[in-house]
Amino acid sequence: MLPAARIVVCDNASTDRTAEQAKAAGAEVIEELQKGKGNAMRRLFRDVDADVYIMIDGDNTYGTEIIPEAIKLVQYQGCDMVVGSRRLHEISQRRGHNFGNQLFTRFFKIAFGVKSDDVFSGLRVLSKRLVKTFPCISLEFEIEAELEIYCARMHLPTASLPVQIRSRKGSVSKLNTWRDGTKILWLALRMFHREYPLRLYATLAAVIMAGAIILLAPLLYTYLLTGLVPRFPTLIVGAAMFAISFSCLAIGLLLKEITNNRYESRYLRYLSFPTG
Repeated sequence: MLPAARIVVCDNASTDRTAEQAKAAGAEVIEELQKGKGNAMRRLFRDVDADVYIMIDGDNTYGTEIIPEAIKLVQYQGCDMVVGSRRLHEISQRRGHNFGNQLFTRFFKIAFGVKSDDVFSGLRVLSKRLVKTFPCISLEFEIEAELEIYCARMHLPTASLPVQIRSRKGSVSKLNTWRDGTKILWLALRMFHREYPLRLYATLAAVIMAGAIILLAPLLYTYLLTGLVPRFPTLIVGAAMFAISFSCLAIGLLLKEITNNRYESRYLRYLSFPTG
């Protein structure tokens, strides 16, 4: 489909004939000894220089028919990421995977403003300015979710195109519904803390403040009626909760400013790359 393209395969500490077969087919092979898809993609993003990047899993399950149109969207329409959106209800996977995909996709839309209908798609066409400014922290397959969050947080132009999925042949998926779902949830919490600290700490402050009000309201009522404070330990705990609540809010405001400064720097770096 793309005879002039540079094809690069990351041999991610594989124990099969990945490197041998990739070289025989004419691809360049980069070795990454640290296991995990995130480590592989970090190595590729770092070492490969191109105008447009096509990121695709090596299991031959994604159809490639959308790639020419996706490249045009990146080169001529200013998109930084085009996602090959699978019809999740049509994917033949182990029990729980489809439900987990849909659940996390909705969660990421609500929590981070992600626009994609398939957060974990392994087929993406990316611009150079996105690849070279993307701070990849994921070690494993959570990298797709991290890409989605980064684009949403930076307000980068993205698009989705429906892609056909083929059945897996000659290989077995290493995904585990509960283990990998837990990893994605942990990534989401880390990213939410990193990208939207004020929302997190303001919510925490509100919960602690509500608890403090519940404790202190009866004491205040009694004091107004009698001029006495009946339970000093409760008063001390309530006052401490008030102080903690304001501290959480202050931490959220401070971290928000740090986050904003970080994104200003990233955006300036992003703008240093030409479009198209």
